[in-house]
Amino acid sequence: MSKLKSIKKVVDKVMDWLLIIMLAIMTVLVTYQVVTRYVFKSPSAISEAIAQYMFVWLVMFGSALVFGDREHLEISVLKDKMPPKTRFIVEILINVCLLFFSIVVCIYGGLIGVFRQIATLDAALGISTGVIYVSIPLCGIVMLFYAIYNIFLGYEEYKEKIK
Repeated sequence: MSKLKSIKKVVDKVMDWLLIIMLAIMTVLVTYQVVTRYVFKSPSAISEAIAQYMFVWLVMFGSALVFGDREHLEISVLKDKMPPKTRFIVEILINVCLLFFSIVVCIYGGLIGVFRQIATLDAALGISTGVIYVSIPLCGIVMLFYAIYNIFLGYEEYKEKIK
């Protein structure tokens, strides 16, 4: 488990910095977009398209990080009142569902989306629109790691509660 914890720390740091950098770039791009639109009366289509793509990436990776921090939607009032064994089973079921979702929907479905859009070019940027879809399988890989980590963490917490 200590090896998983050290890997999680690295993944968390990478995700944190990736999200911070994307948000900073988006802030600059949107500010630039507002200035070119209202001051120079000539909006930049390129900055708008890049900001839209980055927003999608920000949401996808932000949601993966939330799963890693175990801050996803759950009814903790009910779960907190459960006995340790039931709570552990619920935790495992939640993470098995997350495993299924990340493998089937994000990784497999995301790759299908990438390959379907790879030949389509974005009008403003002239790059493949598959670029925006790459965030889905990448996010799925990160969520898969977090689900595995959370299963082991749940088991460790269960062992501590029954002692």
